[in-house]
Amino acid sequence: MPRPTSAAPFTDWLRERAVPLTHLDPEALLDDLEPLRGIIGDARVVAIGEHSHFIEEFALLRRRILRFLVERCGFTVLAFEYGFSEGFPLDVWAGGEGTDEDLAVHLAQAIPIGLTEPLRWVRRHNHNTSPPVRFAGIDIPAAGGSLLPALAPVADYLRRVDPESVPAVETATRIAASFAGGSAAVAAPAWARLFAGNGLTADTSARDAYMARSVLWHLERLDPGTRIVLAAHNAHIQTTPISFDGHLTGLPMGQQLRRALGDDYFALGLTSIAGHTADMHRDETAPFGFTLVDTALEPPEPGSVEAAFADAALGLGIADLRTARTETPDHPDRIRLQGTYVRTPVIDAFDAVLTTPASTVTTDLRT
Repeated sequence: MPRPTSAAPFTDWLRERAVPLTHLDPEALLDDLEPLRGIIGDARVVAIGEHSHFIEEFALLRRRILRFLVERCGFTVLAFEYGFSEGFPLDVWAGGEGTDEDLAVHLAQAIPIGLTEPLRWVRRHNHNTSPPVRFAGIDIPAAGGSLLPALAPVADYLRRVDPESVPAVETATRIAASFAGGSAAVAAPAWARLFAGNGLTADTSARDAYMARSVLWHLERLDPGTRIVLAAHNAHIQTTPISFDGHLTGLPMGQQLRRALGDDYFALGLTSIAGHTADMHRDETAPFGFTLVDTALEPPEPGSVEAAFADAALGLGIADLRTARTETPDHPDRIRLQGTYVRTPVIDAFDAVLTTPASTVTTDLRT
């Protein structure tokens, strides 16, 4: 059968350049990922994204890539879109302390965005292998929902070394408790009732700046030569600004890390051609401030990177977009973001894109 042709140069470029992958199984052989070694080069921070949280295929792919980067490329840190303060007990647990069952206690109040299985793998790996893989949280405590996880250890420390300062910390704790929640979606309405002001619609720049600085903080303090696998949403790892309907809405972590690290930062976006996504609808009465709706994805929009992968009939595969910047004049201008699209020059926003034919919402979150 003759190979399909396309009038779009980027689609033709994908057919020639994209690397097919064979499966999603995180426990199986990793040989099909070997081309990733050359794609990431010597980057010290490799960020692995997802167009939506709570997607089964993205969780499996990130676990596979974590294994590959640790076992074959010498990466020694897993950083996650998870609270900076809450990350330190998880690092201790991943290093072997406590029991396997303690993880459920640590994560009981956390948004379930796919951290459990990677942490269990890190703990098993550390039991048998040296050097150990460390864990690092990089996010504002409680995903932006509360200052309490950061204030509590400060209060405990001051009770020991400077009891006179404790009342000030307790006052800060009472204020923080008045708008604390399990995520930013819970805390934001309470913040809005406390303050009034102007800003970018849905602006997340302050949170992204915090996350970028957290990554750099860990790099500065860990052993020289440390290489970090960073798991976060595509909208956090991309290196171009976030805009909706022509309006700037955020300066992502990835943009700030690219400025600080240059080519030592590598952004790998994950997306899907078809299937379902987990749309997050704000609901102040829900435990984390939103409800999830299992939503069927519309066919890829023309001009999207997903449409190009679909036209190229590639299935599961990865493309190094840096070479496309000079090898083809035709570039996608949008990529999926949950059930919609974010307009951005995709080949500048991401250094590579990994696309799966379909995505499914994680089973235990569909309700």
